[in-house]
Amino acid sequence: MLNLITFNRWWDTGQVDEFYLKPYKRCLFYTLIDYLEARQILTIYGLRRTGKTTLIYQTISQILKSGTPPKNILYFSFDENISNLEELFKTYSEFILSSNLAKPKRIYVFLDEIQKLNDWQNQIKIFYDLYPNIKFIISGSASILVQKGAKESLAGRIFEFVLPLLSFREFLELKNEKAITVPTDLFRFDVLKEIYLAKERLSLYLLDYAKKGGFIELMNEVDDRKIRDYSKSIIERCIFVDLPGIYKIKHTQLLKTIVDLITSNPGLLLDYSTLSDTFNRDQRVIADYIFYLKYVMLIKTFYNFGKNRFTSERKLKKVYPGSTNFIFGNYPQKFQDPEFFGKIIENLVAINIKEEFFWRLRNNEIDFILEDATPLEVKYKNQVSPKEIFPVLSFCKKYKSNRSVILTRDLLKHEQKNGVEVFFIPVWIFLLK
Repeated sequence: MLNLITFNRWWDTGQVDEFYLKPYKRCLFYTLIDYLEARQILTIYGLRRTGKTTLIYQTISQILKSGTPPKNILYFSFDENISNLEELFKTYSEFILSSNLAKPKRIYVFLDEIQKLNDWQNQIKIFYDLYPNIKFIISGSASILVQKGAKESLAGRIFEFVLPLLSFREFLELKNEKAITVPTDLFRFDVLKEIYLAKERLSLYLLDYAKKGGFIELMNEVDDRKIRDYSKSIIERCIFVDLPGIYKIKHTQLLKTIVDLITSNPGLLLDYSTLSDTFNRDQRVIADYIFYLKYVMLIKTFYNFGKNRFTSERKLKKVYPGSTNFIFGNYPQKFQDPEFFGKIIENLVAINIKEEFFWRLRNNEIDFILEDATPLEVKYKNQVSPKEIFPVLSFCKKYKSNRSVILTRDLLKHEQKNGVEVFFIPVWIFLLK
C-alpha cells in the first residue's frame, strides 16, 4: 500500500501542518481559489524552488477551512515512484474513502511533480472524463504542457498557470516595505513622480534582489557563498536529475556548458551554427538542448520582432538565464563590474515581463518590445546619449509606434523626440509594475 498517510496528515488532524504553510501568499494563490469550482484541471508550473508545493498546501488549507471533509483531499508527489494513476486511486478509494471514487460529491486531487509520471496527460484524461466530481490540481517544475501530446490530449480540459520567481514588488513586501505605490500605467508621469520620492529607500534593494534572483528561500540569506551554492544546486538538479529522467539525454555535461555560456553572456544571440562549431556537436543537438533548458525554465528565449509571429520565431533568437541568481552562482565577480551589471539588470527585466520579443535589424537593436509594439531599451545609467536613443526612434518610425521606454538607473523624465514620446524610467520603478 502506498504510504499516503505521510503525505496527507490532515486526514487525522483536520488541518495542514503549520510547517508547510507560509504566512505570505503569492498572487497566484487567490487566482487558484477563484478557479477551484471550475471543471477544468488546474496546472501550476514554474522553475524549481519557486514555491509551488507551498502554494498547494496553502490551497489545501483554504479548502479545509471551507468545510470540505479532510479525506476528500488527496495530495501525492511523484518524487515517489509509481507507474500509474490507477495504482494511486485504487489505494485511495479502498483504504481511505472506503468507497468508489464517484461517491463523494467533490474530491480535490493534488498531483505534484507530475512530469515524472510517464504518459501523465493520457492517464489524467481517463480519470478526468470518468469522474466529473474530481477536481485535479497538478504541478511541475517544468513547462509540462510542452511535453509531447500534452496540450492535444487535454485540449479544453485544462487551465495553465505559471508561478514565477518573486517580483521586485513581492520581494519588497517580504522585506516589510508595505507602502508601495504600484505603477499600473507606466505612462502616468504624475504617478511615476510620486513613486520616485521613495528612491533612497527602494532602489537600495535592487542589488540584493538581483543576487537572490527572486527565490523566496533566499529572502533572508546574507551569506553570499550560500546564495551561490543555492544557484548551483538548482542548475545541477535540473540538468543531472530532472531532464535525464524525462528525455534521453546522452551529454548532460554539454547542457551544463551551455548554461555556463548563457550565464556569462545574458542576452546572447543564439546562432546554432556557431554553437555547433564551438561544441563540435550537430546543430540539431544544440537546438534540442536549448529546448530542454527552456523546458525546465533554466533559460528564457526571445524572438526577433516582426508583424508575422511565424516569421519571428524562425529568425535569430536571444537567450537569458532564467534567474539572475544563476549569474551570481557562476560568476559572482560580474556583480562588481559596472558595465556587466547593466546586463544583469537587463536580465532582471527579461524575466519580469510577459512579452517575448526583441528587435534587431542590421546595426540597430532594441532589448525588448512590449505590447502595442512599444520599444523598451535598458540603459542602466543616468545619462543617455542621442546615439543610444536612435534605434528606438528608428523602430517607432518603422512600426508607427508613438511612445517608447528607456529604463535608467535613477533618471526620470519625459520628452518628445521626432514625434515620439520617450519615457526615461528608473528600472526599480518599472520592476514594481
